[in-house]
Amino acid sequence: MFAGNEPEPVFAATSGLHGTTLVVRASGELDHCHTSVLREEMTRAWKSLRAPILILDLSALTFCDSSGIGELLQARHQGLNEGVRLILTGIQGNLARRLTLAGLIHVFEVFPSVSEALEAA
Repeated sequence: MFAGNEPEPVFAATSGLHGTTLVVRASGELDHCHTSVLREEMTRAWKSLRAPILILDLSALTFCDSSGIGELLQARHQGLNEGVRLILTGIQGNLARRLTLAGLIHVFEVFPSVSEALEAA
């Protein structure tokens, strides 16, 4: 196999600062096989927070099952416990349908994009 021809990961989670606000970006398929990847990145994020706001950007998420929703609820719970405002951005497609059907869309603070969440924060 040639360098650069490696397959894209099925799921990835990365963090970066936008000013003093930490943004965790999830991409790919968040299912029961990959929730640990998000959990590990969120654990790093909680430990490195410098502001009382954490943005979880889900705009590159292509799929999310009930295990992934469970991780999002866990992040919400941790934010409430730690006094951190957890904001979800970029909810669309499969995840939007699942959250709406389960009546959970209003449980989260949601913005269409990271830039809009940063503006409102």
